This record gives sequence, structure tokens and C-alpha cells, in this order.
Amino acid sequence: MSHVSPPNIPAPFREQVNLRRRNWYWLTPAIALGLFVCVMGSILWWLDARDDAQRYGTLVRDVDWAQQSVRLRMLAARDRLGGLAREGTRATMTENRFVDEARALLGEHPEIVQLAWLDENQLTRWSETSTRRGVRSSHFEAPGQREDDAAKAFDTARDSRRGAYSVPYRGLDGDMYFDLHIPVTQNNRFLGTVAAVYSVDEILQQLVPQETARRYRVSLFDDAGRQLSTPSPRTAGDARHVYELPIDPPGNGMIVRAYAYRTQTETSQTMLVWVVVSLSAVILWSLLALWRHTRFRSQAEEALIAETSFRRAMENSMLTGMRVIDMEGKITYVNPAFCRMIGWDESDLLGRSPPYPYWPPDQHDIQKRLMDILLSGSTPTSGLEMDAQRRDGSRFTARLYVSPLLDQRGVQTGWMTSMTDITEPKRVREALAAAHERFMTVLEGLDDAISVTADTPQGSELLFANRTYRRVFSSQATGHDELSAGRRGRFTDEAVEVYSASVQRWFEVRHRTLQWVDSRRVRMQVARDITERRASEEASIAQQEKIQLTSRLITMGEMASSLAHELNQPLTAIANYSMGVVARVRAGMTDPAQLLPALEKTTAQAERAGMIIRRIREFVKRSEPKRQRVTIPAIVDNAVGFAEIDARKRSIGIIKRIPEWLPDVQADPILIEQVLLNLLKNGLEAMQDSAKRELTVMASLRQDHVEVAVIDAGHGLGDIDPSRLFEPFFSTKPEGMGMGLNICRTIIEFHHGRLWAEANPTGGTIFRFTLPWIAPVHPPASTPPTQEQTV
Repeated sequence: MSHVSPPNIPAPFREQVNLRRRNWYWLTPAIALGLFVCVMGSILWWLDARDDAQRYGTLVRDVDWAQQSVRLRMLAARDRLGGLAREGTRATMTENRFVDEARALLGEHPEIVQLAWLDENQLTRWSETSTRRGVRSSHFEAPGQREDDAAKAFDTARDSRRGAYSVPYRGLDGDMYFDLHIPVTQNNRFLGTVAAVYSVDEILQQLVPQETARRYRVSLFDDAGRQLSTPSPRTAGDARHVYELPIDPPGNGMIVRAYAYRTQTETSQTMLVWVVVSLSAVILWSLLALWRHTRFRSQAEEALIAETSFRRAMENSMLTGMRVIDMEGKITYVNPAFCRMIGWDESDLLGRSPPYPYWPPDQHDIQKRLMDILLSGSTPTSGLEMDAQRRDGSRFTARLYVSPLLDQRGVQTGWMTSMTDITEPKRVREALAAAHERFMTVLEGLDDAISVTADTPQGSELLFANRTYRRVFSSQATGHDELSAGRRGRFTDEAVEVYSASVQRWFEVRHRTLQWVDSRRVRMQVARDITERRASEEASIAQQEKIQLTSRLITMGEMASSLAHELNQPLTAIANYSMGVVARVRAGMTDPAQLLPALEKTTAQAERAGMIIRRIREFVKRSEPKRQRVTIPAIVDNAVGFAEIDARKRSIGIIKRIPEWLPDVQADPILIEQVLLNLLKNGLEAMQDSAKRELTVMASLRQDHVEVAVIDAGHGLGDIDPSRLFEPFFSTKPEGMGMGLNICRTIIEFHHGRLWAEANPTGGTIFRFTLPWIAPVHPPASTPPTQEQTV
């Protein structure tokens, strides 16, 4: 495919190119002006730099002079203090003489605000304060008082036998001071020091020349960079130059620093610079205005060229194919994207009339009808869909969007057509439509009622409902809200059984919150009709209750003879005691002391018979399962009470090992007694011919449940799989029905527990079952031993 050649440049545009060359001459005045500004700026910069260097040199000299003045005055004061210290070793030194000498020295050195004589223990013997100080705040006024920062200078002077300065410190009045200690020695013996207190503010006011203080901002700093004093109200940030010198020696790390500021002469020079810059700007603006006026037409023509080039570049870079046809259908323009899309060159398409080369040979009639619609202006706004054939014979599906092409006078000269290859999007759309249809077919065919709702100010809005939902609840959101059962905002994946009063059916409902296609948070609900299943479960529960009742009746039937024997004993005893009492009464022996024991024993035997009958009645009567808080020892005692009758008949002892601190369980006591009695009866039967004659019942705490174990010493399981014992109709006894253990497992699982069997390592079988306890248990530190009772 050949490239599209750029359009020929018209004659006015060629003239514009020549004009652009002539415009270079307009740059000469601009270059001259730029050189003028650069030269003037260089001169002014040089003058400013020279003056700045001179000002900095003056600052250095003035600061050096001020530093020398301070240093010399401090050295002079130090020499005077040294002389005073030497005189202090003489016997003629008294307090009056020290005061006179101190006043003379304070008068000559106003920067010293106090003199003091300190003994070897740093106690103040004599002191004198300058009368110029309005506040007496020195630390030498109170004898023996020490300043942590100043005390080190005394120790230094004592150890080195030379004068020592202290670090600056803040006095009681808030001003900054520092001390000078001159040691007083005699025959190499340290007698004390002569101490002078310097005021930092007085040093700046008295020792720095007034001319220097007026011209600069002079400040004193310590070696840590902390400002000690400054008399100037100016800020350091406005300074143009800064110069500093250390006072050492003799100061203790102090630095004098001066800040130089802009003067009136510098301001005038700056104004001169701005005048030159302003004049240069006015000249430059005039030149630019003239230049703009002469180039106005050329700039407009350049803009036209740029606009045309931009539009041409934009059309060439588009991925959408562009085609222009006149009012008769002749192609007058195509862009490169259109040529790439159909595989034909621009030279092959320009000037062609229908049929076009990219029309499929077998669809000329269809393409002709589409062209008639296009030329008539009846093209829909959604565009036209057509098939096109590339030059290599491959075909694709395209969508055409058509709009009228108007000239500068508003007259239509043709039709602008944009072509887009929609083969892949059409395939994806068809695949999505097929997938959506399959998905909707599955949803509509489900027996579950599926619905999606969203919360609105007016209530719940039903966004989707499948056929089953519409059949049961119609196309309203009331069914969804009814099955939600007040769980908005608390949805989980757990299924919940809900009864719908409006349709009088039970549903197993699952809820989930998800994001809808419009980014809203909605609630999806899946409801399965379980009415028939619940009816079956209720029937199964009723049948199970009948089986359990039958099992208890069978158990009682098997134990009938033992129970008759058990009841016969208290009844025989009652008859004997009654006959004995009657015989005594007839014999005239009516002494209450002799009759009461017999009557009390008769009452006890009657209560024993009544208790046996009551247990039998509670065990065999039919009632609904009723879970309640019960204790494991009570259940074990009742079950063993029944089983001990058969145990005594078989001469087998039942051992109970039940801790008293076991937690309570939530269970139906009759059902659990039935399970335990069945396990005890099986154990007694298994030990019929065993040499060991003890059956053990144990209970223990295992994490979140209580475990009860029935341990026998019978014939054991042998090769039988323990899990088969709980299968329906499986029994190891010839006369057994095989339903007892199956019913027991059903009862235990109904109470959310587990029942299993395992071989006893010492011979026999162990049956274990667990029941969840209903409250946390924390046994005492010394757990009481398990009570062992043999029945």
C-alpha cells in the first residue's frame, strides 16, 4: 500500500515562507537591545559588587577594632585584678582597703558590676557592687552561695594557679554575666580568689565604639551559638553581611558578631538599576508591538497552515476509517485507516463509483440497497451494519456512521462516513448474549426462588426474580422482605428456615450481600421450599419417639422379673412389719417405744416401693423430648438404680467413678437414662460368664464436653468392626433386634454429642458418649477426688 502524499503548498503559503525569512531582519534591534541591557546590567552588577566588597572590608575593620577594644579592656582589668590579688597577701589588706580598691576599679571598668574576695572554701569574705546597677543580683552577695556554671571557674583557678573565666550564665535579674577568678597564693599556698562579675550588656554598651554600634547590629554569642546580648532592635535575617571574631583570649569561648545592613546609598543605586531595567522594558515592548503588527497577517496564515496540518495529521492517525463521497456516491477522500482496513490503496479508491472494490461479489444487491439508504439521508443514528471484503479475500463486519458534509457556505457537498471493524466486538457480544441466555435458562429452571432487592427511600426495590419466585410471590418485593425475617445487615452464608405466612409454606433461606451492576449494594436471596421435607422430618421424629418408647418398654419387659423381685422385697417387709405390729397390739403390748421402730421401717419400705414404681413410670411414659439443665451424677444414679436390680441377680458389682465438680449439661434426662441403661444392660449381659464381676461407669471433663464411659470385662468385640454395632438390625445376640445401639446413637446425636465403642485393653468393651456442657467450669485449685461407689 502506498503512502498518502502531502498536499501541495499553495502560492500564498510559499510567499509566507519567504516572508518568514525576511523577518530575521527584525531580530537586529532586539539583539541590540539585549546587548544594551546586558552591558548595563554588567556595569551595575560590577559597581554593586565593588561597593559590597568595600562595605564588607569596612565591617571587618570595625569588628576587628571592637574586638580589640573589648579584649584590651578585659586584659587591663585582669592585670588590675592580679595586682589586687598580690596586695591581698600582705598584712596591710583589710576590708576597708579592699572596698576602696574595688570601688576605684569598678569606676574605671563599668563593664564589671561586682568584685568579691573568696577564701579557699569559696566563701565570700568581702564584696563590692557597682552603684550603677539598679538591681543587686550577683551570686557573691550571699556568702557561700554557688552557681553551677560559675563554680567551675573557681576550681580551674585553684588547680591551675592562673586566672580563669566562667561560662556565661543568667543572673537572678535575667541578664547574662560571666566571672573572672584570679587566684591569691602565698608561698605556693592557695588562699582564695579575687572574683570579678562581668555584665555582658555593659561590655557591648561601654566597650564597643558608639559609631560601630550605630552602623551595625553587634551581638555576643557563647561557644554553643547562644546569643548572650545585643543592644540593636534589628533582626539578623535582614543583614546583608555577617562577620564574627572570637574574644579569646581572654574570654571563655565568647564571640563578637556584627551584622551589616543596606544603607540609603545602596537603595538609591538599586532604584537606578530599576530605572534602567524599566526603560529597557519599554523599548522592548515598543519593538514587540511593531513586530506583532507587521507579522499579524503572516501569523494568521501560519495558523491556517498549522490547523490544516493538524487536521490532516489527526485524520491520518485515526484508527477509524474515514470516507467522503459526493452526492452521486463517488469517493472523494479516504484516510489511511480506511485503506488499511480494506487493504486497498488511496489511488484505487478515489473517483470510484458503486460498486466499490470492497463490496463482496455475492452481496451487491444488499450493498446497493444500503447505499440508496445512505444517499437518501435515511441512515439511522445507530449506524449501518455491513459486510466488507478485503483485497486478500477475507471478510469482516463493519459499522458505518454517516453525516452530511457541508462547505463554508453551509451547502451540502457529500456524505462523511466513518467505518469501524466490529467483527470481534460482535463475536464477543453474541457470546455474551448466548451465555446470558444459558444463565437465564438455568435460573428460570431452578426450583429455588431467587430474588435480588435494593433499598430505596420508598422501600425495597425488586431488581431480579426468577420464575419460581414470581410463581410463589408474584413480581413484588414483599416475599423477599418476609423471608429476610429482620436480618438486614447481618447476612451470612448459613441457611435459615423461615415460615412464610402469606403462602403458608416453609423455606430454607440463604442471604448474601453483593455489588450490583450499577455499583449499588444489594441483597440476593435463595429460598428453597422445604415444606414436604419438614413434614417428613416431623413424621420421622414422631416415629423415632415411638421406637424409643418401644425400646424402653422392651427394656422394662426384659427386666420385669427382676423388677417384680425388687418390688416383692419391700412389700414382703411391709407385710411382716404390719403383722408384727398387729400381734403386739393384740397381745396388749402398745408401748409406743416398741411400735414406732416397726412402723418407721414399714414407712421406709413403702417409700422404697413407691420410688421403684415412680422410676418405672417416668422411664416408660411417652412424652416430648424436653431438654433441661441436669447433672451427670443424677442421671447416672437413676440409670444405675434400674440396672443394679439385674446386677445383683447376676452377682455383678457396678462401680461409679463420677466427680462431683462436673458441669451441668442441657439434655432430656429420660432419654440419656435410656442410653445409659441400655449400655449398662449390654455390659451386664456381656459379663454373664466372665471371671471379673465388676462393671465400671466413669465420667470426665474433655475440653468443651463431658464424657461418660461404660467399661465391661465381657467377651469383647472380637473381629467385629466397632462402627457396625450401631447399624440398624445388627446384633451380636441371637435374640437381639439390633435397634438398641442405633437408637442410643440417634439420641446422643440429637443432643449434639457422639457415641462410639472401642476395645477394652484389659478385656471387654468400652462404650463412650459425650454431651456438651452449658457453662464454663473452673475446677478449684485442689480438685476433690473422684468418689468411687460400688453398688
